[in-house]
Amino acid sequence: MSAVLSLPATRGGAWLRPALLGLGLLVVLVTAWQAALSLFQVPAFVMPAPLTVLAALVDQRQAIAQALLATLGTAVLGLLAAFALAVLLAGLFTGLPWLARALLPIVIGLRTAPVLAIAPVLIMSFGRGLGTGIAVVVIVAFFPIMVNAMQGMAAAPRNALELFHVCGAGPLQRFFMLRLPASLPFLFTGLRAAASAAFLAAMLAEWLSGAPGLGTLILDSHAYRELGRLWAAVLVSMAAAFAIFAVTSAIERRLTAWRV
Repeated sequence: MSAVLSLPATRGGAWLRPALLGLGLLVVLVTAWQAALSLFQVPAFVMPAPLTVLAALVDQRQAIAQALLATLGTAVLGLLAAFALAVLLAGLFTGLPWLARALLPIVIGLRTAPVLAIAPVLIMSFGRGLGTGIAVVVIVAFFPIMVNAMQGMAAAPRNALELFHVCGAGPLQRFFMLRLPASLPFLFTGLRAAASAAFLAAMLAEWLSGAPGLGTLILDSHAYRELGRLWAAVLVSMAAAFAIFAVTSAIERRLTAWRV
């Protein structure tokens, strides 16, 4: 472990250190999982053993991979749509305070409405497929992005805004050249918070609509008491949510490197 921690701060070491630490943590968690099952004599129909889950992951790899791609596609498309909607609303609300006072309560109401209550409307509007999944992801993910984007756009330097005004810059120029770059750290804070929720929202849409994906696979596995496949799908969904979060963080580091 000391050798891992003393790796040089090179590009390879920067990637190898967290990978090895993550692998070590995974081994500890799996060992604790197996030890808890043995210590408390948990029946297999309540919680499967790690080897059972691993065997199901290998045996059902094709079905799990297809379900993962379906859910991942819904989550990514929904997150992109939520990002675009959030940036648009944040720009409008920052530039037009009267519009924010008029529409923000409606936006908050839409965000706080239980998805289960509006699911029939979404299914009737978008069908039992990708459209409903994207709509659910947008509803769940756009609000934290929008709130952070508004905070970042409002934090644009006042002297820079005055300089843009003196130079005759229009609203779009001020938005794209000043407010949007200034909001990037705030924007990605909201995006990181929404990234993991987007994957869960995609599975929620599958539970509600019956569309193919990890959510439906988990429900079917539970119905047929295939707990090995169920937990294999759960672990894959956790890994996918972490991957989305990691990709979002990497994009943030690339786009905000100029602030260092």
